[in-house]
Amino acid sequence: MRKNILILGHNYATQFVDIYNQYSRIFPPDQFEVTVAYLSGTPDDAIKERTLADHVVFFNFNKDRLRYLKMHAIRQLKTFCEEKQFQMVICHRYKASYIMMWVAQFYRCPALVFVMHELGTMRSIRRRLVIAALCKKNMMFAGVSNAVAKDIRSHIWRIPSTRVVTLYNMIDVDLTIPQLLNRSAARTALQLNDTDFIFGNVARLVPNKDQANLIHAFSLIKPYCPNSKLVIIGDGILADSLKKQVKLYHLENDVIFTGFLANGYRYMQAFDCFVLNSTQEAFGRVLLEAMLARIPVIATKVHGIPEVLGGTNKLVSAQNATELSAAMQSTYDAAPGERQAWGNEGYHHVLKNFSLPQFALQFWQLPLLDPIKES
Repeated sequence: MRKNILILGHNYATQFVDIYNQYSRIFPPDQFEVTVAYLSGTPDDAIKERTLADHVVFFNFNKDRLRYLKMHAIRQLKTFCEEKQFQMVICHRYKASYIMMWVAQFYRCPALVFVMHELGTMRSIRRRLVIAALCKKNMMFAGVSNAVAKDIRSHIWRIPSTRVVTLYNMIDVDLTIPQLLNRSAARTALQLNDTDFIFGNVARLVPNKDQANLIHAFSLIKPYCPNSKLVIIGDGILADSLKKQVKLYHLENDVIFTGFLANGYRYMQAFDCFVLNSTQEAFGRVLLEAMLARIPVIATKVHGIPEVLGGTNKLVSAQNATELSAAMQSTYDAAPGERQAWGNEGYHHVLKNFSLPQFALQFWQLPLLDPIKES
């Protein structure tokens, strides 16, 4: 009989569906039956089709049911777990973890793994108290980078440091590469000239992604890089202010905002260089997508980013337009063969360290899982 596994997430935002699939893929289908459950979000056939699991469940809890003590959600999930008799539950983000920790007080599950995707998740006193009160020996916490795992250890109480581990986000190489548009097709889709040198950025337009400094850095090199363009894929609360900044620098013809594009990574090969200028980044999965596209990367040396790049490509200080512009200028000036070598180095780094087979090795080494492997 196959063992039942539950992967529990807050919602089906695009990046999280990919992450849930990452976890689903490590369970051999002849041994395990995987259920992915979404706490919020109405049932969606497209999401169900995209989710790689034997069963997909939409609890469709509204915001009120997921606030405060969340007793309705706890009761319903407890009934669901008792019916399915899961032998392992993997929760993503704090809300799903909080609900499952309460369920585990009344329902015995051999192994529970709580995966945190952001820095500062356990900073509040209330959350520390909840975890200290509810945590059991069959529970383990994971950060998506060493930076996140370290942040968790620094905040939680009464949990041995050995029960806080790193489980990196990975990328499905076999699924992702066929979906990448080649350079010509990607540039045609984005209405870009084939002869321009394109710096690209794919990120939400929010403060911690710091596109303002990226635009500033681009303005510094533009006089020396006449055929350069900056393409920013994404939307967010800073869209209007960033566009005003572009007008202030008289770069309306050189900085292109595409707005949100579904599966933005598909356009990576339109870029000659990818730039991620974050001031805070727990992991930076978009860097894996850029490296898989074999393009040079410039990113800030904050939190999880150096772990992801692993010595490949270029790191710069955050909030430093001068340093960023120097890195952009040197990339622009480099010979095409040199840029290609950087891209190839990043590509092989991803294959070696952030592919699904590597994640499976990492995951199944967790001592918490020994009883499940042996049963």
